[in-house]
Amino acid sequence: MPRTLHALALAAALIALAGAPACLSAQGSPLTVEGHLGAAVPVSSFADGDGVGEGATSGAGFGVEVTLGGGWRTWYAGFSQLRFGCRDAGCPSGEPYVATGVNAGVRLALAPGSRVIPWVGVGALTTRVESPGTGSSPAGVSTLGWGGEVGGGVWVQATRYLALAPGVRLSRVGTELPGGARLSLRYLVADLGLALTF
Repeated sequence: MPRTLHALALAAALIALAGAPACLSAQGSPLTVEGHLGAAVPVSSFADGDGVGEGATSGAGFGVEVTLGGGWRTWYAGFSQLRFGCRDAGCPSGEPYVATGVNAGVRLALAPGSRVIPWVGVGALTTRVESPGTGSSPAGVSTLGWGGEVGGGVWVQATRYLALAPGVRLSRVGTELPGGARLSLRYLVADLGLALTF
């Protein structure tokens, strides 16, 4: 008899899970893999300063994130690479900064359980910058910099296994360029994500 009860309980749980709505978390599913493509826009002194490494211009960015969670809260971790052009920073013509890093944090759903879910998030990131050389700073790779990010976006469930995830985030991270010059990267990333839900 106990085995029969256990079997019935397991069957009921499986039926309940199978009938659960697609949007179970702050970003649509307990587990997702997101690919992102968009633009990286420098702000503050990184865009208009006249120090070493400052005076950067906008460029392209891409990234991959994995999210895990349920209800109103979802944890995320990811990898991204961003390119910034050199305008007034004294870089060789056509050579960009390349910022490669990882990030992790939490997203909070503002309307969990629906097919269109606005969200806000906060996280930490670490980044290395490949510099083509700026003024007195030689070409090379920066030290590992640490910083934070805040962001927001919308999760739009298209099908059971596919969602669109446009978003924007503002990041700040400090690092040291080759030669010892300190660089504060402050930038805005606007991108469109395509998510696979599991």
